[in-house]
Amino acid sequence: MKQVNFKLCSVVLAAAISTSVFAAQPYDWNNHIPVKTPSTNNNGKTVLFDVSHGGVEGNADWVIDGAFSDFADALVNEGYTVKEYRGVDLNNDGKIRFFDDRTSQSNQNEAVISYDAIKDADVFVLAETNRPFTQSEQAALLQFVADGKGIFFIADHYDADRNLNTWDATEVFNGYNRSDLAKYNLGGEYGDWRNPKSADMGWLAENFGIRFRFNAADYKQGVSGIESASKTEGITLGVTPVLMAAGATLAIVDEQKAKGLVYFSPSDTPAKWRHAKDDGLYFGGRNEGPYVAISKAGLGKAAFIGDSSPIEDATPKYKRQDNGNSKKTYPGWTDSGNAAVLSVNIINWLATPESYQYFDGTNGHASGEVTPVPMAPQEMSDPNNGQPWGTPASGFDAWNTDSYKNSSFNAPYGSGQTNPDPNPDPTPDGAISVAQALAASAGSKFAVLGKVTAEVNGIYGLLLTDTANASLSINVKLESAQRSDFNPQLNPEILGQSVIVTGTRDSYMGEAGIRYVSDIQIAPVALSVEQALATAEGNEIELVGRVKSALNDIYALVLEDSQNPTHTINVKLESHQRAAFSPQLNPSILDSTLVIKGVRSSYMSAPGIREVSEIQTVGTTTEPSSDMSVADVLALNNGSAVVVSGKITAAVNDIYALELSDPTVAGNKLYIKLEAAQRDAFSPKLNPSLIGKSLRVEGIKNDYMSHPGIRNVTSLVLLN
Repeated sequence: MKQVNFKLCSVVLAAAISTSVFAAQPYDWNNHIPVKTPSTNNNGKTVLFDVSHGGVEGNADWVIDGAFSDFADALVNEGYTVKEYRGVDLNNDGKIRFFDDRTSQSNQNEAVISYDAIKDADVFVLAETNRPFTQSEQAALLQFVADGKGIFFIADHYDADRNLNTWDATEVFNGYNRSDLAKYNLGGEYGDWRNPKSADMGWLAENFGIRFRFNAADYKQGVSGIESASKTEGITLGVTPVLMAAGATLAIVDEQKAKGLVYFSPSDTPAKWRHAKDDGLYFGGRNEGPYVAISKAGLGKAAFIGDSSPIEDATPKYKRQDNGNSKKTYPGWTDSGNAAVLSVNIINWLATPESYQYFDGTNGHASGEVTPVPMAPQEMSDPNNGQPWGTPASGFDAWNTDSYKNSSFNAPYGSGQTNPDPNPDPTPDGAISVAQALAASAGSKFAVLGKVTAEVNGIYGLLLTDTANASLSINVKLESAQRSDFNPQLNPEILGQSVIVTGTRDSYMGEAGIRYVSDIQIAPVALSVEQALATAEGNEIELVGRVKSALNDIYALVLEDSQNPTHTINVKLESHQRAAFSPQLNPSILDSTLVIKGVRSSYMSAPGIREVSEIQTVGTTTEPSSDMSVADVLALNNGSAVVVSGKITAAVNDIYALELSDPTVAGNKLYIKLEAAQRDAFSPKLNPSLIGKSLRVEGIKNDYMSHPGIRNVTSLVLLN
């Protein structure tokens, strides 16, 4: 019996897409290689984003028309031509195919990096590369740098082995696996990739004076030790603290080749990533090594960052390779801890040829500082013992593209329009409660959040129970492809798990039900209040509970455990959260179930949560007392609950959103992200007659398509 892997907090386990709508010829569907060109201010320089060696595995989607599109668009605005790099079409058949070439000598693999193929670019971006380089590819990259060009290495935490092939970017970039097992002495074109257990050894350290650590740390508040621009070639000018949503740092071994840009400051309190296999955080502070760094070794340049989260956006393009489900990426590019300014500054520096060859302290090029212990003892052994961190999906082989699911990158078949919605439904914050699902009319389509508590009709269904009221449940009829993972009889591990089910309100087995289930996701894990109380202070956590009362006037609330109200915790609200979530200002929030992200601390001399970064409602929506204007909403902070009236002036992002303008102030507009059930009635693309009509919108202020907007829309009402 297949067991679901629950190590990740948000594993997607929906059914594969039907092949009936896909192209007939294998590997023909995705042959167009994206290019973005500036319409004005062309600076004549080109940035290549590599996908020949990964960056699209698991939930990663680091392509210029996907979850790196905001990054790419920002570079286009700077005047760069931005292209996707896939490899070399060796047989001139119009397809660039990946074949496993670790042992084969047939020279079929076209997903390769050659100097001739990249030499005309100015910058090469390597994002979460998940497959090792051959020696000739390493030589091509070094020749590229020797020509005065630049490479941007974007890594992630150790165990970011998204395709479970036992390689993550920290290992690929360093030039060796964390393991020293004989199987990593690949031989032939690859050579010996066993852990040398020395910080000075390995391709990256030997050529750029730096290595990625095998650590895994969290600090979403933002790594704040930003070196002054005078020491960083001007790159940190205008840079603010950079979030780390599970990432790695680097260790400098040659201070004249490499130097750090961003470090943990003495006031930063990073924590071990909760899934880390070892301590995760080895030394803390500056001794952990830089989070962002640069290198100058010869005429060329390189830059490094230990996490993709502050760079990515929430617009994934492809499906997952292992199971064919939609991806969920992080809106880091517009997050308060984004690396948008930093990333553009890095590309500008990398793209500018300069004749000095080292950071030797002369001519204004300050030297770096060697990391005190550049290779911790823990980094000399592999906690996974040469195995992937989890179990691959049934039938999936990372080295065989024939096993990839439809509409994933490198898959044989796809729709050609893999995911036109940049914020695919359902998302956890868009789901309704079981109580709301029970009250919905027959035929309603929605995503509902609940807990799996029993099987229904043998292997054919499940019972979904309200997370806040165990007396309320609804039957869910599972499609055949969903039963092995989500039916408790076939997979007992699913019992007690919170899931998000997308389907249609109907009846099943003579009771209230959900049928025609198109998607099921494991819901993000949130602690109960009781569990949060047992968590050590200083840890960033996510918890769920019910609002009991106001606390300290408008400044806080008391959150009680949904199952045991005797357990409570005090939550200090940030200033922009009070209007929506202070019971003193908004009494309707009382008894609402909230999911809160923040730091476990104390408040008002009792256990508490501070530094709250996110609050979401489950099952209720805060309703301000009167309509606001578009101008009023534009002045609010993201996360504010709003009811706004304005005029519909355009469709946005095809059928997925609309533009709401202020009828009295020209130029003031919001982008309204429509939920799936709202598009038929309210998309101007589908209904052009809506243009010019007045509309009332209820939802949460949040950016959409990098523009001020409203998401999580719960109500739309035409006023004329």
